[in-house]
Amino acid sequence: MNGHYTSASAVPSLQALQAAWQMAIVHAGRYALASEAEQEFLNGYPVQPPCTVISALAQAGEFQFQDLQLDDKDVWFRCQLDLSPEARFLHFDGLATHTEIFWNDRLLQRTDNMFLRYTLNLQELDVHGQGTLAIRCCALNTELAKKRPRPRWKTRLVEHQQLRWLRTSLLGRMPGWSPPVPPVGPYRDIWIEYAAPVSLREVQLQTRLSAQDGVVSFSATCVSEEPLLQVSLHVGSYTQQLDLHQTSDCGTAIQGELLFPSPQLWWPHTHGRPQLYTACLALTTARGQSLIALGELGFRHIHVDTRDGNFSLHVNDVAVFCRGACWTPADVLSLNASEEKQRQMLTLARDAGMNMLRVVGTMVYENAHFYRLCDELGILVWQDFMFANMDYPVADLAFGLQVCQEAKSFLSRTQTSACIAVLCGNSEIEQQAAMLGQPRENWSNPFFSESLPQICQELRPDCIYWPSSPSGGVMPFQVDSGVAHYFGVGAYLRPLDDARRSGVRFTSECLGFSNMPEDSLLDSMSGQGDFPGLHPSWKKAVPRDHGTGWDFEDVRDHYLQQLYGSDPARLRYAERERYIALSRLTSGEVMAQALHEWRRHGSACHGALIWFWRDLWAGAGWGLVDASGQPKAAYYFVKRAMAAQLVFFTDEGLNGLAIHVRNDAASSLHGSLSLRLTRHADTNIADISVPVQVAPHSSIMLRADALLPHFMDTSYAYRFGPPGHHLASVHLTRDGESTACSHDHHFPAARLAGMESDAGLDASWQPEGNGMLRLHLSCRRFLHGVQLQVSGAEALDNYFHLSPGLVYTVRLRLPGSAEQVKVQVNAINLLFAVRIRPPAEAFNSSHHSYPGDQV
Repeated sequence: MNGHYTSASAVPSLQALQAAWQMAIVHAGRYALASEAEQEFLNGYPVQPPCTVISALAQAGEFQFQDLQLDDKDVWFRCQLDLSPEARFLHFDGLATHTEIFWNDRLLQRTDNMFLRYTLNLQELDVHGQGTLAIRCCALNTELAKKRPRPRWKTRLVEHQQLRWLRTSLLGRMPGWSPPVPPVGPYRDIWIEYAAPVSLREVQLQTRLSAQDGVVSFSATCVSEEPLLQVSLHVGSYTQQLDLHQTSDCGTAIQGELLFPSPQLWWPHTHGRPQLYTACLALTTARGQSLIALGELGFRHIHVDTRDGNFSLHVNDVAVFCRGACWTPADVLSLNASEEKQRQMLTLARDAGMNMLRVVGTMVYENAHFYRLCDELGILVWQDFMFANMDYPVADLAFGLQVCQEAKSFLSRTQTSACIAVLCGNSEIEQQAAMLGQPRENWSNPFFSESLPQICQELRPDCIYWPSSPSGGVMPFQVDSGVAHYFGVGAYLRPLDDARRSGVRFTSECLGFSNMPEDSLLDSMSGQGDFPGLHPSWKKAVPRDHGTGWDFEDVRDHYLQQLYGSDPARLRYAERERYIALSRLTSGEVMAQALHEWRRHGSACHGALIWFWRDLWAGAGWGLVDASGQPKAAYYFVKRAMAAQLVFFTDEGLNGLAIHVRNDAASSLHGSLSLRLTRHADTNIADISVPVQVAPHSSIMLRADALLPHFMDTSYAYRFGPPGHHLASVHLTRDGESTACSHDHHFPAARLAGMESDAGLDASWQPEGNGMLRLHLSCRRFLHGVQLQVSGAEALDNYFHLSPGLVYTVRLRLPGSAEQVKVQVNAINLLFAVRIRPPAEAFNSSHHSYPGDQV
């Protein structure tokens, strides 16, 4: 609080409800009151909200992703409370799905929107003393069975079209890619609000930039036992006294603006520092001073350039290539991940170079930890409102008013989140209507085109509103204008150069592949027969579009055959281990090549968000991270391709290879670039090094042919006989560093060389301090797709190619003793794995070489 206050006391008026809860699952309509279900509770489950039915069952060890058919069950929750006279309100931050709230068998409230906060005024309801608080989550099938008007179109995303009337997440109800985990229960916090000397209502806190200065606008209504004498807004080291006006209901209106001269700006982490400032309110009455924390806020300006079909997001007037993934909940069972789990996942995304995550309309609005951590870590958020694919009945008065309230509620609780950049009306509604042949006037409706943008302008004028994802082209799903969902490379089996030919401007959803997990997860699954293959228990977790005759494992196999010239069907039954190894590399290499096309110098593409972040259940799902939170091979390819500073090739056909160097950072990049052409696996026929300098937030492109002493057909486009080289590699080294920070490889002909029995692998170790260790690897002969299996440490890089004669550095994070580190090195062209382990003296010196042993 920067020491501004001489006599300060916090206001502990809001406390999380702590009680011993019980849960009972019963047939729909069997009991009308909690007291009637006494025996069911005795045979039920002890639970601790926030939770869902499924997370509670998992906690009790009674859930294994079987279909529980929850939608035809009532679920009761109850607890015993002793509410003191000072208790004023009960707040329910999230109740899924349709619920009834009882006090001592007296119905207090019905709820029908899991995205709204519901508040009970305990004094008005005469609720106090000892009693039973009960929540009945009503069987959703009862609501689904009601007769309602039919939609203008039907979607295959869900099986029951009446879900369009119900404000609940589609998670758990989308066959083909969502496990059967429909959210039911009090999945967000329950709070008791007690009487306090002062309390605030209708708080609005907004930041903006005016020239070089920051401006913070504040307004609220205050209810106080004593007249307010003074209210001051404090942001960082600056203070502003606010204006006070009495309201007609005996409250006090507080309003004013604070000027913050030349603040440090909030940036996505790839482009600068995500600077935040602490804000609070100091309220003075005759009793003294009270402080109310307002959280942390940042100053940044966001605009989007949409000229000529473009979609280019600018932060603080700098164009940002937005890259990341479509977010999936860190805890898919509870939908309310802890701060620790959110931090673990978001840090993993940040470390992968991701500067934007999309919260998709099929999921849930995330909890407060998520947005606060995105602020802290410098990750932009593309936020969908929770609408997807269906013809929502927004013309119905009650429904329309409810979804407007839902939007206002979300925007109010996230009003200080600097991370939120784009507010998107829905996911795939325009696309769905257009693809089903609906006339253009049916693609949208007044809620998404008028009401929702007006609400966003009122409550978050600092964010961009976009009506639908995708949207903006001649057809919403065409990719060369506006915002696209690009699956040309991927589901539609287009050749790899389609990523450039399609002219993608911004893809908020792309590159969906069935990504193979690591051995540790496969081993945990194999005991139940679902080892990779055609077994139904394996295939159930492989995503597919509902109603198609193919799945996304078939998609990956298509590209495996293209890249490696191997028949995936034969590999599956004859060389399973090789099939798994090639599958891991395939999706990663394809994703990296597409990202390179979109990030190349002069590209018209300004963003790519991969579908999606983390698997919803164990298997080869779309996630870059598996269901246990462990990165897959594709994660490391994406991490290198999304780095703020990197070098990579693009194949320009008859124009040879182009070398692109990107520098998104806020400072200039000074270094050297090394280009090598290698014949077979170990003979360099060209080795050129040149200095490079790249300005902040920019890129350069060099022609490989311009660096070489004579024409060498770098892309093998002219094909005058056999290729003169089998590998082109480029390596970027920053000034002052001994090893390259970025690498890329191009294969002009066949992707694989012959198998190597001894590649001359050498390893050296370098302690870094702060629990980190550097592993330096080199080899005499090229190694393709190096996989490190590490115990006793965590490798921060993996699944890379190792060029002969160059050093590749991998950083290891040590959770414990360094002497416990063991590393096994595999590659898909290495006959025998090599096991390396640092000797004890490696940790007492700055550098130690150790050749390793074959396994």
